[in-house]
Amino acid sequence: MKRKPSERIFDFFNAFIMIVWGLISIYPFWYILVMSFNTGADAAAGPIWLFPRVFTLENYAFVFQYDRLQSAFIVTTLRCIIGPVLSVFVTMLAAYALSKRFLLGRKTLLFFFMMPMFIGGTIISNYVVIAKLGLLNNFLVYVLPGAFGFFAMIIMRTHIEQLPEELHESATIDGAGYVRIFFQIILPLSMPVIAAFSFFAVVGNWLDYYTNLLYVTDRNLSTLQFVLYEIINRAEASSLIDFTKTTDAAQRRLMSMANNTVPTPEVIKMTVMVVVTFPLLFIYPFFQKYFVKGMLTGAVKA
Repeated sequence: MKRKPSERIFDFFNAFIMIVWGLISIYPFWYILVMSFNTGADAAAGPIWLFPRVFTLENYAFVFQYDRLQSAFIVTTLRCIIGPVLSVFVTMLAAYALSKRFLLGRKTLLFFFMMPMFIGGTIISNYVVIAKLGLLNNFLVYVLPGAFGFFAMIIMRTHIEQLPEELHESATIDGAGYVRIFFQIILPLSMPVIAAFSFFAVVGNWLDYYTNLLYVTDRNLSTLQFVLYEIINRAEASSLIDFTKTTDAAQRRLMSMANNTVPTPEVIKMTVMVVVTFPLLFIYPFFQKYFVKGMLTGAVKA
């Protein structure tokens, strides 16, 4: 079909607006990446737009030379593996049980699970609960409190209710119990929902440093986010030292910073942001195809 001039003009402006909007959305990430590869003193001298003016890898060397970074990465990786697996498994079990309308006290359980969404505990009350459970300075504090999520359970329950009832009836006739039906029928058919919420759980565990800040003082259990937070604070503290009140070693450190050999707090922040977000950007494409399908299959009531 021959297109009208007005349609071509509309398509041109539509594509132009989308390209501009895409560049505006991408540029902040590009700016952070560029700043992380530029020397701190040069970055402080003037704005950097597209490419590093004085390229350096010292910013990353400064971050990765931190002695606790390796152990923190191991702790965070274990948390991002154990936490999502436990969370999805517990939530799916609850969703499967609550999808049965003959379950005794079903509405009462739903009301009980829904209350924390509207009435949350304070920092002090949460700390007391964690302490009473013996989770202070315990790795389980990273995975047990987030093992159940009501919102995710509602989506998963709705998805399970949309599955054909004939599957349950045929499996029951063949002698399968609830456990076998759950593992051999419900879980395989729920992979899009499981993949979507697994990624959400991974992101939440990866980016969380609040739990470490409140409940963990053992340095061997520090998470990656908390250690990077300490690196930023240390860099900022180093930049605020007064020349007249420092030792010779501190003075030499400040002089080297002035000579571009030590990163400034600003570029350290940018470098830390790259280190934090790069793993998530790497695994996101593998889960992207499950997002829309996984959320819609459980969010739309059939």
